[in-house]
Amino acid sequence: MRLFIAVDLSEELREKIAPILKTISELNGVKAVERENLHITLKFLGEVREERLPAIVEALKKVEFEPFKIYLKGFGFFPNDRYARVAWIGVKEGEEELKKLAESINSALKKVGFKPESFTAHVTIARVKKPEGRRIVEILRDLEDDFGWMEVKDFRLKKSTLTSKGPIYEDLEVYGVVK
Repeated sequence: MRLFIAVDLSEELREKIAPILKTISELNGVKAVERENLHITLKFLGEVREERLPAIVEALKKVEFEPFKIYLKGFGFFPNDRYARVAWIGVKEGEEELKKLAESINSALKKVGFKPESFTAHVTIARVKKPEGRRIVEILRDLEDDFGWMEVKDFRLKKSTLTSKGPIYEDLEVYGVVK
């Protein structure tokens, strides 16, 4: 099964981002992320054998963090705006707290055999599939890019099932704030 760990966006932020997704989904060569799939990936585990799942679930129960707020603002592109392959929304405030949470998750999962990875806080909103889709850079420069605040109170272990219509994400576990 394909697994990752993420913070889901609040319904309020999804509502604010939805018009952007509609606009960019009309571009040829661009695949916009589905509104219900908007999240911040803290760690991608990839394909994992099912028998490893209980150890992952237990390891993540030991991750402790205090609730914190994040503020989403600005657009960016991977690898860069001249050769955009992924369009994303940035995390203007709360990035350090997200990094600490990602580091705690890396540390917990290292004990069950996963290599630590670097973390860049962002919300992927589209993938550019064809060169003509790079118009997305110009389009996004003209759109409102200030989305606002949300409180991070939990993170989720998610299963991703790839389909011809796009990925289907399912929460396997939700981990709340532990004090």
